[in-house]
Formats: sequence, structure tokens, C-alpha cells
Amino acid sequence: MNCFATVRRFKTFRCFLGICGILLSLVFASAIGVAQAPPQILAKDAQWQEISHSGKVWAEGVVAAKDGMVYLSDVTYSGVIKENNPRGTIYRYDPTSGATTKYMEPSGMSNGLHVDKNGDLIIAQDADFGGRAVLRRNLTTGKTVVLADSFEGKRFNGPNDVTSDAKGRIYFTDARYGGDEPWTGLPHAFYRIDPDGKVTRLAMDIFRPNGIEVSADGKRLYVAACNSTMLPINPNGPAKDKFGFVNGGIVVYDLDKAGNVSNGREFFRADDIGVDGTAMDTDGNLYVAMHNGNPGAPKSDIVVISPAGKVLQHLSTPPGNGLTTNLGFGRGADSHSLYVTTSFPWELYRIQTVKQGFYQ
Repeated sequence: MNCFATVRRFKTFRCFLGICGILLSLVFASAIGVAQAPPQILAKDAQWQEISHSGKVWAEGVVAAKDGMVYLSDVTYSGVIKENNPRGTIYRYDPTSGATTKYMEPSGMSNGLHVDKNGDLIIAQDADFGGRAVLRRNLTTGKTVVLADSFEGKRFNGPNDVTSDAKGRIYFTDARYGGDEPWTGLPHAFYRIDPDGKVTRLAMDIFRPNGIEVSADGKRLYVAACNSTMLPINPNGPAKDKFGFVNGGIVVYDLDKAGNVSNGREFFRADDIGVDGTAMDTDGNLYVAMHNGNPGAPKSDIVVISPAGKVLQHLSTPPGNGLTTNLGFGRGADSHSLYVTTSFPWELYRIQTVKQGFYQ
């Protein structure tokens, strides 16, 4: 064989390998760059804006109605307000005028709030001499009805948070976070209320359930855990958390067409902090408010998690040093606003995002 031809072929082959190597390097570099690029959640130069400090104790349940009005709770725990306690207040914030006014007082110690597909305000009433029930309130007429206050003849411990699905079914968590009422025999659990009024207990495998959210596609149910043993221990169980959450976490369940859950599994874990309220954007990302429940040495966090369970971003917390308790998106012209409630002190904040909140 001609040695010069062999040399030329070798050089050609080596050149081919070199080009392939460069192309592969570019592909890997591009892939790494995409993987490392932080997802954009907040708008450029977005900063927290203090909206209101009208309440007194524990801010919760922030949600927007179809007309853009924002509703949130003040859980006026009796251990803090010992005299002239209003037994809870629901405030209404108008994004157009900037005014915050009392909407409902007493609110029966309202905690979690939700606006369903009909535009009604769904209210979870806590314990501490609150209603310990789930209510529906027509935001136009003010007509209010009790959807459920007991299961199998036993009063709820204290409904904490509430959500709904596209078929109008309501899901809520029931767990005691305060109050001296006698235990009535029900374990900490979460439930479903069907449109015909039937109440079904879905599971009682989380030690102390809190926030609850139906996924944007309606196929999953997220339930938060806030398992600190500093809070009241339910003698009726569960004795321990099935998923091993010592403090905070989120369980995701498959949700079938009938509204039943299965295949509960760990979605997110926070060993040193409790998980409180949640919200969702139209991409299905879950926004989570967390805190340690200690106003003397507060620790808070806000995390955004993808449907795949990947932590997309930790958001900076509002500047007031309060405990971040809940969050929710605005609607209409305010739909890119993410609202966050804090407690000790009670405050409402807002920050601009590039996302939009999911509502049924």
C-alpha cells in the first residue's frame, strides 16, 4: 500500500475524529448550560412590596376571587388575644385602590381560604373556639352555608386548608394546631366533600396535615405536613407519620376520576422547618410557604417545586422577618402577582413573577 495514501487517510480520519469531538463538546456544553440555567420565576428586578398590616396575629389563606379581590384570614388565637377576641377576621384587599377592609368578622377562626370554579369563597374554620367546619360563602350575596362540620357523628378537629377540583369536589385537611376544645375521636386526616354533600375520609397517614392542592391537570393531590411535636398531639392518631417526616414535607397522591387517592409518596422533605400553605401556577409548579413556628427566632423559606419534584428555586422571603405562612396568586390584571402572608407580625406582601396562578 502507498505509504503516502495511508498517511493521508490517517490524517483525514484524525480530522474527522477532531470535528466529532468538537461537536460533541458543544452538545454537552449546551446541555450542561441548559441544566444549570436557573428557571425564571420572578420578573426582572422584582422586589417585595408590603401591601397591608391590618391584622393582629396569624395571617393565612390568601386567595383571589374572579373579580381580582384578594381575601385573607387573621386567625386571632386566644393565647395571644385574651380579651375582646373577635374570633377571627377575613380581610379583603383591592389591588386597584390599594385598600384593605374587614370583610367578615367574626369569621369562626377562618384559616385556609379557596375560591372554587363557581366563584364562591370556601372557608376552613379552625379550632380555638372557632367553627371547626368547612363553609361556602357566596361573594355576591353573602349567603353562607356549612358544607361539613363532622364525620361519622364526630366534630372535626379543626379544618386547616382547603382546595377543589374541576368537578366541584372540595378537599380539606383536618388537624389541631391550637385551642383547648376536647378531642372528639377523629384522627388527623384529610377529606373530600362531594357536590351532593357526602364526606369521605381519604387518608390519615400524615401526622399533622396542613396545606392541600390539586394539580393543574387534576391527576394528583398534594398534601403538606407540619409535624412539630410542639403543637397539640392528637390522642386519636396517627401515632406517627407514614412517610417519616419529622418536621415538614409534602406527600403527593394519585387522584383518580372519582376523587379518590392512592400511591402516596414523598414529594418534598424539609427536616428543620414545617410546611404550611401552598399555591400553584399554570405550569403545575408548586409554591410552598415554610416556617419554624417560632416568632422569637423566626426561620422561613419559600420554595418553588416542579411537577417532577425538582426544586426550581428558593425565593427570598419578605423583609419583615415574619413567619411565611401562606401564598397565592392574583387574578386578571394582577395575575402575575404572588401574594405571601406572614405572621408575627401579621402582614401581606406581593412580588411580581413571570408566571400566572392556576385557578379552577
